[in-house]
Amino acid sequence: MIPISVLKTAVIVMGVLIVAGLVVIIMKISQKTGELAENMVATDAEADTPTETVQGDAASFRLDLDQLGLNADARLLGMDVAGERLVLRVQTGIGVERVVIVDVKSGVVVGEVALPPAKQ
Repeated sequence: MIPISVLKTAVIVMGVLIVAGLVVIIMKISQKTGELAENMVATDAEADTPTETVQGDAASFRLDLDQLGLNADARLLGMDVAGERLVLRVQTGIGVERVVIVDVKSGVVVGEVALPPAKQ
């Protein structure tokens, strides 16, 4: 039969190994999480670079209502950026809705779509 002191020592050693293993696992998870966060930040920085360039270029022009073919009583209903295009959804003073597409770099209106009136 195995003496009790040997069994106690074996249990203590195994307990220490289990705790050490858990510490290593937690450290690895923390390390991988940090690497993932750094990669996400780097990816976001790469994705933001063109946007910053576009924003820098966008500051070089101004759009007037006349350039967009709108009257002073027009309302902006929505706005979105798709690539290098600014998509504006506007409603004219007479209630007609239009989508105006503007090149962000040059400020030129590249197209527009008149939306049919909503059926009521």
